[in-house]
Amino acid sequence: MSQVVLENVYKSFSPRKGEGVTSQTQSSLTSGEKNDAAQERAGSVNVLRRINLTIADGEFMVLVGPSGCGKSTLLRLIAGLEVMTGGNIWIGDRLINDLPPKERDIAMVFQNYALYPHMTVYDNIAFGLRRRSGRAGEAGGEITPSSPYLRAWAENLFVGATRKLPKGLRYISDKERAVNEQVRSVAQLLQIETLLNRLPKQLSGGQRQRVALGRAIARDPQVFLMDEPLSNLDAKLRAETRAQIVKLQRQLGTTTIYVTHDQTEAMTMGDRIAIMSEGKIQQVASPLELYNRPANLFVAEFIGSPPMNFISVEFHAPQLITHSQFRFTLPEVWGKALQKYDGKTLILGIRPEHLNLSMPATKNLPVQVDLVENLGNDSFLAVKIAEPGSKPATTANSLQVRIPPDRFVQPGEQLWLSLTPEKIHFFDPETELVIFP
Repeated sequence: MSQVVLENVYKSFSPRKGEGVTSQTQSSLTSGEKNDAAQERAGSVNVLRRINLTIADGEFMVLVGPSGCGKSTLLRLIAGLEVMTGGNIWIGDRLINDLPPKERDIAMVFQNYALYPHMTVYDNIAFGLRRRSGRAGEAGGEITPSSPYLRAWAENLFVGATRKLPKGLRYISDKERAVNEQVRSVAQLLQIETLLNRLPKQLSGGQRQRVALGRAIARDPQVFLMDEPLSNLDAKLRAETRAQIVKLQRQLGTTTIYVTHDQTEAMTMGDRIAIMSEGKIQQVASPLELYNRPANLFVAEFIGSPPMNFISVEFHAPQLITHSQFRFTLPEVWGKALQKYDGKTLILGIRPEHLNLSMPATKNLPVQVDLVENLGNDSFLAVKIAEPGSKPATTANSLQVRIPPDRFVQPGEQLWLSLTPEKIHFFDPETELVIFP
């Protein structure tokens, strides 16, 4: 059982001597969170706070968020490369808070591959397998000429001394035969059998990444941890390797925690996605649920490319929203959900693909085209709402629109946009939480 459970995990760093650092999140803690974080020293930088997450056995969980949100730190806490300030981490039925990394039965794939440059691909993959057996701690008791540790030490000595001799003169132990079988099996799985005798410097970026994956897979751990392993690859190779990682994970069935800042990777790879911001998990859900039912303004803007558009509107009961440039009657389903916002401002969210080119009408939005991006299969427009007095475009009156590629549009052109009623989202401007109908 390789379920991973994070219980109320905190991580804070003390400021360096002479620095008066205030935590970026300290001011926003609720009273309950302040009690939970009582062990944290005043003035410390809170990188993670109140992290509660359960990753099921065999699940592919993706941690995604902007740079500095704490996702890599969380991965390092699970790996044992950082020390927690508070909380518990479980792998299966084992509490691993105080276990060193080598005893956690995990394998980590790093962003920079971390291959041994003087070793061949074969030896890089075999390295962890050779070290895993024959250690003194596994033998126990007194070391005698017949002790398991001494026999393992002698076998390793003979194997190492004869490794570069012709095949007929090499000493091959039972353990080395098992290592060889495992390395060959992993190489076949990753289609790198022809690369086993090469050094890392003789490989391309994609090949090095597959070797790093192979080293992790060979150990057959309970959990894979992957820290942005594709960020150094070009776009085409990244897409190919992404598909290969997903296929391998499904084939192996190993619990995987994958960190990325690329929301496209997150949406296409994860069984579930945990979106992080400022050291907190904002929402955990399947990719389509995040896209269709974001929990708050941050998630709505982060998921989706181009991101969701936001327009400030005023609600009038029972179903009318107004803006300086349009008036729109909502479907009846919104009447009850928005009742308490009568006469108040709301944030309307609408994705670029849910804005449609239309005809002049009171319910439609007049815009002027600023920029056109033709991608072949799609065209993206950057437009500004035609505010009275020809106000300059700002983030408040700028929108992005996805239109069919066969519709030719030029910068400066005036258009009218209609909203797809069933695809509208609303957010509370104070709490930034979503309002569900």
